[in-house]
Amino acid sequence: EGRAQCFHSTVAQLLFVTMRCRRDIQTAVAFLTTRVKEPDEDDWAKLKRVLKYLHGTVYLSLTLDASDMTLMRWWVDASFATHPDYRSHTGAVLSLGKGGVISMSRKQRLNTKSSTEAEVVGIDDASSQILWTNYFIK
Repeated sequence: EGRAQCFHSTVAQLLFVTMRCRRDIQTAVAFLTTRVKEPDEDDWAKLKRVLKYLHGTVYLSLTLDASDMTLMRWWVDASFATHPDYRSHTGAVLSLGKGGVISMSRKQRLNTKSSTEAEVVGIDDASSQILWTNYFIK
């Protein structure tokens, strides 16, 4: 139980860091948050990998540049059946030039039958954020 509490606490700290300044680990941390109840050795290895990545990239700077406020580029992707309950995972990033300005990463609410269906659900998951951002900027 002590190990599970340590895992939970570390993932919570990573979630805080992810939401404030390190969007590059968002997908990994989103996955780890689904494993805090009963982490196994594989989950510990994934957590250690994220921490090792952070340690090795401490001095990399965050670069953002909005070259054209009228040109929004969204990238949406889904990963099929990555969770233990066979649910897929969706991620999306908005760029206005250089660097991701807005990003999201979450477990899908539906079970899908194929990777194509997971991609469609992923686009649906991200569409509200895409539309809101479009209305806000214009």
